[in-house]
Amino acid sequence: MKRGDLVTFTPEVWGTPLADRPLGVVTKVEKRSTANGNCLVQVDAIFPGDDIPYSSNIKVFELLNESW
Repeated sequence: MKRGDLVTFTPEVWGTPLADRPLGVVTKVEKRSTANGNCLVQVDAIFPGDDIPYSSNIKVFELLNESW
């Protein structure tokens, strides 16, 4: 996943069919190391009607279309 990709929330998070989930655009992807040595990927995505990007773990988002 990279900046400019089109995403939505996963079915497990949103709980509705794909057609009912909001579409957003990735604005930032950041990899972080945790204290126990694991890698955490944090994604920011902006959704229509929101002025502030939604930031969460990459597992919350489903990639729909990769940017060119």
